[in-house]
Amino acid sequence: MTTLFAGLDHLATLRSAGGGRDPDPVVAAALAELAGADGIRLTCGRERGGVQDRDVRLLREVVRTMLILRMPPQDECLKLALAVRPDIVTLIPGEREGLGVERGLDVEDRRQELVPFLDALKGIGILTAVLVDPLPNQVKAAHRAGAGGVLLHAGRFCWASDDASRAAEFEALTNAAKVGHRLGLIVQAGGGLGYQSVGVVAAISEIGSVDVGHALIARAALVGTGEAVRELRNALSGGAAR
Repeated sequence: MTTLFAGLDHLATLRSAGGGRDPDPVVAAALAELAGADGIRLTCGRERGGVQDRDVRLLREVVRTMLILRMPPQDECLKLALAVRPDIVTLIPGEREGLGVERGLDVEDRRQELVPFLDALKGIGILTAVLVDPLPNQVKAAHRAGAGGVLLHAGRFCWASDDASRAAEFEALTNAAKVGHRLGLIVQAGGGLGYQSVGVVAAISEIGSVDVGHALIARAALVGTGEAVRELRNALSGGAAR
């Protein structure tokens, strides 16, 4: 079965909006794991996310599945990652301007900048990945840079406005996943995935894991974290989507 990573960034944003300690990502992580999440993901280095270094450090102590850290190629984030040693670190762009705007890193253009970060993380045994658009040239560039995996940005597929565009973007995801698999990379998908789309993307055999963030937290606000994760697991196993 496809591995499910639960992204808690938007829960941290909700905490930041309230100016207090709740909701606590550490508590939410425990609930998500109990309900069947295979990993917990946070993003550092973006003020808008509300994720604190404290969250990452505490989660390293309490997470029993996998801890996944997304980070831009910045020295302060690298220092945190090297200290905390998450199971997976995924390099991402440093800026996000809004829903649908974020895209993957241009690994072809930024290879020299990214390689030192990848090498430092791999040097202490951390699995490295790069968020890329579902394009064969970007997947190949990630491989040449030394990444162990790719996180294919599924946003264009999830936000497609018509059937033709959706079909074209699904084909792009499929082709990119096949390229990554042939190169021996761990292939993940994330970015925009929700309850209606996660099962479709997970059906691509070369994709080993999916990362769901905003949709999970939005649903959790209504039904609770545990039920929201169980519903995602149901969608992944071919059950009826919400």
